[in-house]
This record gives sequence, structure tokens and C-alpha cells, in this order.
Amino acid sequence: MTQLAYQEFIFKQDLAPYETNLLRSAVLKSIGKTDLLYHNHLDNGFYYNYPHIQYKSILGKAAILYLDKAVSSIGRLSSYFNTKVDVNGRTISFEIDKIRAHLFDLRVHPSLSYYDIINWLPLQEDYYRQYRELQTAEQRIDLLQKKMIQNILTFAKSVGWFIAEEVIVKDIKIYKKKWISFKDEKFIGFNLRFATNVFLPSHIGLGKGAAHNYGVVYPVKIHLKTVK
Repeated sequence: MTQLAYQEFIFKQDLAPYETNLLRSAVLKSIGKTDLLYHNHLDNGFYYNYPHIQYKSILGKAAILYLDKAVSSIGRLSSYFNTKVDVNGRTISFEIDKIRAHLFDLRVHPSLSYYDIINWLPLQEDYYRQYRELQTAEQRIDLLQKKMIQNILTFAKSVGWFIAEEVIVKDIKIYKKKWISFKDEKFIGFNLRFATNVFLPSHIGLGKGAAHNYGVVYPVKIHLKTVK
């Protein structure tokens, strides 16, 4: 069984979802670019791996999520807790409100659990063209299910969890679609509910922009459904 170290810091700082770059900038201004996991930039480009440090707005509060090996990087920021940093004319406070620390057993269930995902960006240009050209709602849902399975497998692989069982995603219900700007590009974003047999920790990001508060996962406390 694979275990996942998980630690989430929620600060007293108010932060809107679109302001998470301010939080990231405040962190980098404090600690510099000495730790690749905080900024995912190489000298010659980007570090294209699933991000183990993720910047969030959780219920309107600034938050940072550390996963797996990134938990050991908390010390680089801890000396700045309860301090304030000025970024682009905005004061960002690292005063801690809550800490959630877990060691999760990652597993596949015999039943389906339900999750909401907010501002999920699964479709880059080629996939969006394919999505738009599909003739029926069922075909579009099928494409989204396949993309969700890919995103789940990417997350799992990044934390050393190689899933042997079939990954199931079902019951996708789209609540909202909207265009979202991310790094000067436009993507179609989805708020939706889905069911899967894979355990997903609260607030992890899936899909594009996972480090920047996109594709944030929230478990839904509703009746579990047996896999068929």
C-alpha cells in the first residue's frame, strides 16, 4: 500500500481564487528560488511534473498544500510564518489559522466516491477542438471521463502510486463552463461533479494549473455507490 504525506497550511489572509499568484509571489519573495518544488522553473524552461507544492484559496483564505516529498520543504518557509510580505502593493500575511496533516493510505475502493472539482482545465487546444466537434453530450462526457482518468493517473504516478486496478470515472455532472485565462492563454474550465473508485485527498489539484488553484478537488459527503 502506498502512503501519501499531506500537509496543508491555511492562513488568516483573505485571498480570492484569482489571487493565488500573489501568494506564490509572496512565498518566492520570502525564500527566493532555492527550492525547485516551490516554483517549478528551470534555468531553461519549466519543470513539467505534477506539482507537489500547490497554492490555494480555500473558502476565501490563502493556503499552501504540500504533498509527498515536498513536506520536507516546509522548513524553508516556516521561519516566515507570522510575518507579512508586500507584493505588488498588497500585503500578504503568513499568519497561520489551521494546519491539516495526514498520512493517507492511497487505495482503490470497491465502491464509487463522489467529488466536486472547481475550475478544471482538462482540454488543451487539440482536445478542445475534438470536444467541440463531438456531436452528442454523451460523447463529450466520455471524453471528459477519459481526461479525468489521465489526470488521476498522473497524480498517482507522481507520488509513487502505481495503480494496478482499473480506474473508473462515472456520473459526470457539469455545473458550469467558462473561459479561463491561464498564463496568457484561454482554456475552457469546468465546475463539475464526478464519481471514481480512486481515493483523492481534499484540495489536491488535477489537470492544467494544479499548482495555481485550478482543478481543485472537494470530496462530497453523499451515499457511496457500488462499482458495477
